[in-house]
Parts: sequence; structure tokens; C-alpha cells
Amino acid sequence: MIDKLHLFQIVAGISWDPEIRGALTVLVGSAVLFGSVWLILNTNLGSRLGTMIALTGFFGWMMIMGIVWWIYGIGLKGDSPTWEPKEIIYGDLGESETDVKKLGSGKIKVTEASEIVDIYCPGLVDATVDVQRARYVEDNVDLKLDYDAPQPYCTESIGEKLAVDEETLADTTMEGNERLLADAEQNGIEDSRILTEEQLSEEIAKVINDQEIKLSQLTLSGLAALSGEIIDDARSDGLLDFNDWNLLSTSSAGEAIASADAFLKSDSDSPFFNRSSDDFFVLNTFQKGGKPKRSSDSVIDRVANEIRNTIIFWHPTNRVVVTVAPTIDKEPIAGQAPPFPEIDPAAQKVSVVMERNLGTLRLPAALTTIGSALAFFGLCFMLSQRERELQRRTEDWESSTAT
Repeated sequence: MIDKLHLFQIVAGISWDPEIRGALTVLVGSAVLFGSVWLILNTNLGSRLGTMIALTGFFGWMMIMGIVWWIYGIGLKGDSPTWEPKEIIYGDLGESETDVKKLGSGKIKVTEASEIVDIYCPGLVDATVDVQRARYVEDNVDLKLDYDAPQPYCTESIGEKLAVDEETLADTTMEGNERLLADAEQNGIEDSRILTEEQLSEEIAKVINDQEIKLSQLTLSGLAALSGEIIDDARSDGLLDFNDWNLLSTSSAGEAIASADAFLKSDSDSPFFNRSSDDFFVLNTFQKGGKPKRSSDSVIDRVANEIRNTIIFWHPTNRVVVTVAPTIDKEPIAGQAPPFPEIDPAAQKVSVVMERNLGTLRLPAALTTIGSALAFFGLCFMLSQRERELQRRTEDWESSTAT
């Protein structure tokens, strides 16, 4: 009786532990589901044949489920693909001892993003400033950009990355100061945030200067995220040449940038060890290697690229280079938005070279599928042999009985 009471206490203790309870739930559920089928087969066919049939069905089901896991990369998964840092380069990339040295300043041709926009979309920035000003004056955000685009990609989304509407910035700054003054007079209080005319002029100049600096930091990768076609045109016309490397847009290089960001803040040899992401500004990202990419979005190119990459079962080394620049330290001002990161022109650039580790995402599913398939077909062969042997003995018995 005492032993039973102790057993009840143990069971009660297990029921309060979610992990143990969850594991027991799976084990009991599996034993009931599989065990009930196995029990029925055993009572009808005998223990040996019933067990073989039950195992054959189980491994057949596992083979089908493993195929689904293998195709879609779900279920039993291994390590996901990651970017592994291999090298940190300070200053010019030409100092590297690897293939990255081809990105050295003397071996590539780079044109600023703002210059490329002015060349292929002349007048776009001024037209964007005009429409932004008109929207503010007329209080109508539905006004359309009045611009005859020479190229389809010359849209407002590109123009607004470089447009500085100085008049509107000045008006909004003055309006904010006037609201503070009106509130202070209405409530009969003094507000230290109210600016004098001289302070207001300095604040307007500062706001405009900050906006100009912020928009002047548009990178080539940032421009590629807005329109890859303008980058392609610039490369075709010789304005850009990356010496067999590819320029990645900030959107397509998101995972690589995140990996470089985490590495720079966690590696003890990094100049940004234990610091914030605001202490550096991501410039451009370059890529080389890996399986061939399709040259267009046409159906023929998609199919041809898929077939080619399927035939190429090996994986060439895939490298990326993420370049960052230190930013100027700025003290946050209470009650205002955090200051934007401004590149320090005197600081040395830092580049992180990474290689793609494809991981083992589908390996557990593949091993499950192959192992289950071998067990399934092996059991099917054993059942087939058993059936043939039974048929042979039955025929022998019938022939001997007839004689």
C-alpha cells in the first residue's frame, strides 16, 4: 500500500512538469495508436506476421512523411544555412590575400549613387522637391509627380531619397516653435523649448544640414534596392565595374548584413566589440560564387536555370563582402528622435568577408527517408518471400494429399 502511495506521488509530480508531461503525452499517444494496430494484427495474424505487417506499414508511412519533409525542408530539420565570417579587412579591400583583393579601390570603377541618378534621371530630384513643396502648401498629399521620365525606373521613390525640400523643412520647424509658444501663452507658463529668432535660424539650418547629410549617404546597394535596372544600365555604360563581383541590394543582402552586424558586435577583434549597431553604417555589399543565377525573369530562363542548377549537384563557394563605415558619436537629445548615423569621413572602413555554409537543413529528413525506405522495402521483400514459401508448402501439401 505504501509503494502505491509513493507511485501516486510520483505521477502527481510528473503531471506538473510541462516538459515531462509533453514527452509522456507523445509516448503514450504513439503507444496507443501504433500499439492498438499492432495488437489487432497480432490477434488476427499471429505475433510474427502481425509485427512484420505493422512495421512495414510504419516504415512506409515514415518514408512518405520523410519525402515531404525532404522536399519542403520542414519536420525533422538540421542546421539552417548561415553566413560564416572568415576575414576582417581594414581600409582598402586590395590589402586582402584572397580573391577579395579584386575589389580594391584601384581595380574597380565606382560612381556615386547620386551621380548615377542625375545621369539617367535628370531633373528627377528637382521635380520631387517641387511636388513635396506643393503637397505641403496645398495640404494635398494626392498630388502626383509632374515629371516626364526618360526611363521607367525614374520614379519618385528614387527622387525622394535625394530630394531636400529646404522651404518645407524651415516651415515645419517654425510651426513647431509657434505651437510651443501658443501653448505656453495659453497656459501661462514658460517653456524652455521655445526658441528665439536667432536660435530658430540656427535650428532651421541644422535641420536642413542634417537632412542633406542623411540623404547624401545613399549607397549603391541602397539604389539597387530601389531599382536594379538603373544599376544594370550604369554597368553596361561603364560607370560601374566591380571586377567579376556582383553588387547586392540591401534587400537581397539582408541576411548577410545581419550576420555581419552580429559578428562585428560580438567578435573581440572587431573595433565595434560590445557596441551598438548605430556605431557603424552599412555601405555596399558584394557577392561572388555560388550556383549560376538566372539572367532574366522569363519562363525559358527560369526553367533553364532550374535544370542547370539541378545538374550541378555540387555547390561552388559563395562569398559576400559587407563594408561598413564608423559613424560620428552623437549625444541623444531628450524629447527628440535619436540622431541618425552620420558617416565619419576620417575613419577607416571595415569589411567583413563571409562564406555561405549551406548547413544540414534537409539531412535528417533525407536520412529518415532513406532509412525508412530500406526498412520498408526490406520488410516487403521478407513478406513476399514468406508468402511464396507459404504458397509452395500449400501446393506440396495439396499434391501429397491428392496422391
